[in-house]
Amino acid sequence: MPIQSGEITLNDKPISKRMRRRICYVLQQDIFFPSLTLRDTLHFAAHIRLPEKYSKKQKEEILRGIVADLELEKCLDTPVGGMGMPGLSGGEKKRANIACEILTDPLLILLDEPTTGLDSSMAYNLVQIMQKYAVQHNKIIVSTIHQPSTKLFYQFDQLLLLCDGQMAYYGQTDKVINYFESINVPVSPGFNPADFILEKMRAEDEVKNHIIEAATEMRDYDDWPIKRSMFDNWNEAESPSMLKPLQTKKSNPIFSFSKSATKTFEDESDGIHASLMDLDVVDSSETYDGGQKWPTGFLMQYKHLTIRAFKLSRPQILDVTKLVQNVVICAIFSLIWFQLPRSEDTLRDRMGAIFFIAAHWGFTPLFESVAAFPMERGVIAKERLAGWYRLSAYYLAKMTSELPLILFQPLLFVGVAYWVIGLSGTAAYFATLGTVFIHTIAGQSIGLFIGLLHKEMRSVITICICIQMAIMLLGGLFTRNIPFWLDWMKYLSFLWYAFHGLLYLEFKDGPPLQCASILNSSAFLACNEGNQTLEVSSDLVLDYLQVRWEYWQYLLPLISFIIVFRFLGYAVLRFYEKPGK
Repeated sequence: MPIQSGEITLNDKPISKRMRRRICYVLQQDIFFPSLTLRDTLHFAAHIRLPEKYSKKQKEEILRGIVADLELEKCLDTPVGGMGMPGLSGGEKKRANIACEILTDPLLILLDEPTTGLDSSMAYNLVQIMQKYAVQHNKIIVSTIHQPSTKLFYQFDQLLLLCDGQMAYYGQTDKVINYFESINVPVSPGFNPADFILEKMRAEDEVKNHIIEAATEMRDYDDWPIKRSMFDNWNEAESPSMLKPLQTKKSNPIFSFSKSATKTFEDESDGIHASLMDLDVVDSSETYDGGQKWPTGFLMQYKHLTIRAFKLSRPQILDVTKLVQNVVICAIFSLIWFQLPRSEDTLRDRMGAIFFIAAHWGFTPLFESVAAFPMERGVIAKERLAGWYRLSAYYLAKMTSELPLILFQPLLFVGVAYWVIGLSGTAAYFATLGTVFIHTIAGQSIGLFIGLLHKEMRSVITICICIQMAIMLLGGLFTRNIPFWLDWMKYLSFLWYAFHGLLYLEFKDGPPLQCASILNSSAFLACNEGNQTLEVSSDLVLDYLQVRWEYWQYLLPLISFIIVFRFLGYAVLRFYEKPGK
């Protein structure tokens, strides 16, 4: 009958939060940002995960020691790499993954299939490095592994076999063959012992049940590892009070560690052995990390998260292809709307130019930002699950670090297009630039929120296209008379606010508009009644364009879009994108 309930303990104690800090778990999949170098990756992990009581120099020394132990010196300045991007080899990437986790000096290291994707040579080298690390630093390493080579198989000191979720063997690796022979399941000559054993774990039910029953009986014998551990601890104890009385009603635990859980090399026979007894000291100590939830403060986390986010965003936002695209669009824009005369005849053209600026710098950051978080989702989930930093520190760093880079391209575009078209004066230029900046950030905020809501890019792109069409149609250029039952929807369009705000800046205090060149064809009554100046006042122009609010009334909703969608994005990360969900 399958196990229905139970508990996991260390030294017969529940695993507390304080004890968890001294246990690290290395995922099977090596999840990194491919564009960052190994040095950047490890430097970030060290400054985020090591307590602030360590100086920068001390953190660097700890990092250098781990790099040397895991033989990563030669690839520090190599990008990690990923899909379609050259970088670290499989073995180097696996060791980098381990390095990020053992920075905190854990007593127990859990490796989830560390040899996956490695050839036999790389796998054996990795296990040798980790075995050496365990001996030198007094650590216990527990690893899951499938189909190891014979040479690799015998590198492990203790072996736990599982069959259909139940224990099939637990003991010394070099005694497993004799054990299977003792229960009438002999290993065939010439077989890799690991392959043979795993084959039996997938055999018919009769064989599997026999193996499981034999293992269950084995737990009652005196040579069961937990009993040997108790006897060893009794001999080492200073007084019987250091041990807890046996509870005879309970069966022996399935998995335990002895005082000598790792074996030393031949030339280190007197070396120090790992012990989980140290976790008792950690759990009862009040000085470890001061009982704080995070090893570093908010400002330290924000600082290094901002630096990393800036490094990640810089090559994407300042990509040469995007810069060329911006230049080409600006050139075409300038040729079409070059030095527009300030007259009623070109009023629609001037409106079109302003609408294009608003639409381009609203939707470009929206579409670019929808892919920002999906590309980071795996790394952030891993780091949050391991408790590297506060979610608030990450989110604030993400929001602020990209602003200078995001605003760089609209600064160039507006700086050229504004004067080429011949828009209003210098004062209006800076107000226009500020409005475009706020509009750009609003578009990015909406894009980030949409990217957080959906995990499939196809769905995200479809949603964005639908939103773009709706916002464009409600933006105020294509439709001036929306049906009354749809008129309220324009207030949901951030483009509507930006477009009308820019129109306000262009015509409110700008030079007057010349009447239409053809007599009695003007849309303004003053021009058709024989206006001597042949000019239209700004108030008449704004009323004709249905710009009836003050400038700040258009600006505040844009700022509200930024605040609301960034808050919603944080809420999605906090409650919907929980790591491990």
